[in-house]
Amino acid sequence: MKATLDCLECIVTQALRAARRATNDEAAQRRILDEVMRRIPAMSLNESPASLSLAAYGVTTAETGVADPYREAKREQNAMALELEEELRALVRESDDPLDAALHLAAAGNVIDLGTMHAQEIDIHEAIAQVMRERFAIDHSGAFRDALARCKDLLFLLDNAGEIVFDKILIEELLKHTRVTAVVKAGPIINDALMEDAEQAGITALCEVIDNGGAFVGSPLHLVPERFLERMRRADIILGKGQGNYETVDEFPGDVFLILRAKCHVVARHMGVKFGQVGLISTRVREAAL
Repeated sequence: MKATLDCLECIVTQALRAARRATNDEAAQRRILDEVMRRIPAMSLNESPASLSLAAYGVTTAETGVADPYREAKREQNAMALELEEELRALVRESDDPLDAALHLAAAGNVIDLGTMHAQEIDIHEAIAQVMRERFAIDHSGAFRDALARCKDLLFLLDNAGEIVFDKILIEELLKHTRVTAVVKAGPIINDALMEDAEQAGITALCEVIDNGGAFVGSPLHLVPERFLERMRRADIILGKGQGNYETVDEFPGDVFLILRAKCHVVARHMGVKFGQVGLISTRVREAAL
């Protein structure tokens, strides 16, 4: 996915949010904003919004020395979601279609995103109710089931802390069909899941967990190391969660499926849904329809 002019405005907003998370020094916050805005004229709209947004977080870390300003928030999000784990598992167990329920719950979990929202704006139970009621606005689950029937190796690109507990429930269902390898970030970026988050959520006890080689928003194909690209090529299915993965792996030439909630109007337009709706998108199905 390519960036738009609206994305440049959003990068400044992300920079201010990250700056305020990292320091209470308004002078430092201003320096962060000034530096990010200085870089914007050189940003190419041929890159993904996720790749361009890295500037906001890199500048914040360089200015404040705080590498992981969201660390405590991530721990709290994991703990909050773990309190719901048995409730989520019961929803799946009692469903007529457990895999369908788990896919929709994974989409509901995508509401946990401090890159686009403030913590007080997140209502998990309402997100679950909304997704279960409204379903996928774009639903390529038929293609996903077909691919899963042939799959021997599924690579699951995780997104945020907290959300990964919802993904854990989905992984439990997927393991009934195929081998699953979960992917976290190698370094801190917003509230994206790291290995320690996967451990806290219990995912490392469930399946193999690897990292994508860097502190990236999503997995930008021109930035991740070759070893990770090769791992992507070996996978029968790549399942990516969230906007960052949608923005960065949607052009990967594999059997790619993306589950996300449209949290901004730019992504919603690109997906072809309304703001706030969720989708399960096969990039192959979408390409074939063009």
